[in-house]
Amino acid sequence: MKTLKKRSLFWDVNLNEIDPDTHRRFIIERILDRGDLEDLKWSKRRYGEESLKKVFLGSAGKFNAKTNNFWCLLFGLDKKKCIPKQSIRKQSPFWKR
Repeated sequence: MKTLKKRSLFWDVNLNEIDPDTHRRFIIERILDRGDLEDLKWSKRRYGEESLKKVFLGSAGKFNAKTNNFWCLLFGLDKKKCIPKQSIRKQSPFWKR
């Protein structure tokens, strides 16, 4: 449970109020974004790899491109699933220069 006490992961929350079950998604997102190998091993033991994949796929838009690519390769996922589509529609002719 050393992972849950790391200020580098949870600098913006009260460490005493983090519950591994209640805040599962939040914890996994932080580990995927900023965790180290020890944190990853802890999260795999605690939640399982399938849970990590599920959270990653649901949160891929929150991570930068390098992080998305890393987890996509590590989990053996199709890149189309890992890289979120842009929400910007085709520009109207009004905006063309």
